[in-house]
Amino acid sequence: MATQTSTKKKIAIAGGSLLLIAGITVGGALVTQNSTIFDNVFSTDISDTSADGELLVTGAPMTNTFTGQMDGEAVTGYYTATNTSTNATLTVTLASQVQPGGANGAKLAGALDTRVAVDGGTLVGTGKLADMRLDGSDSFELAPGQSAKVRVDVFVDDAAAFNAADLDDSKVTADYLFNSIAKSN
Repeated sequence: MATQTSTKKKIAIAGGSLLLIAGITVGGALVTQNSTIFDNVFSTDISDTSADGELLVTGAPMTNTFTGQMDGEAVTGYYTATNTSTNATLTVTLASQVQPGGANGAKLAGALDTRVAVDGGTLVGTGKLADMRLDGSDSFELAPGQSAKVRVDVFVDDAAAFNAADLDDSKVTADYLFNSIAKSN
């Protein structure tokens, strides 16, 4: 006996699919579960000047390992941040990123304090090593071709609390992350 195919069923499925597609795209708008995009128009401002340079940072190693045997001393790194662009001002920020591993690494990173000074200015507290941040109003700008000396300290602010935490055998490795946002002049 030959198999019969139902064309009515195929037509009903095709018609339902078309109705579903027509319901989703109404009047040039794409309707999704969480949003609607009308007429596929996105507003952007395009600059005719591109930033031709980048932030160049030289100096001490960007990756540092600290142990729980720190007690009162500061580990200091000196860096030179240079804007190599000829037509863009850079807004520079600095953060830390703790690498996984190390004996009690997260606990030690949460116990070590950080501070930063730019061009010999005032030392600014930048939080714990676990989440060091020099951003917002503490970030600094570099004009095209300009350089700045950056001092980064990792230290123990409260020696009594640090010693009470019993972190002598601890070890943590962290990276310093210099970032910049270019603004064409």
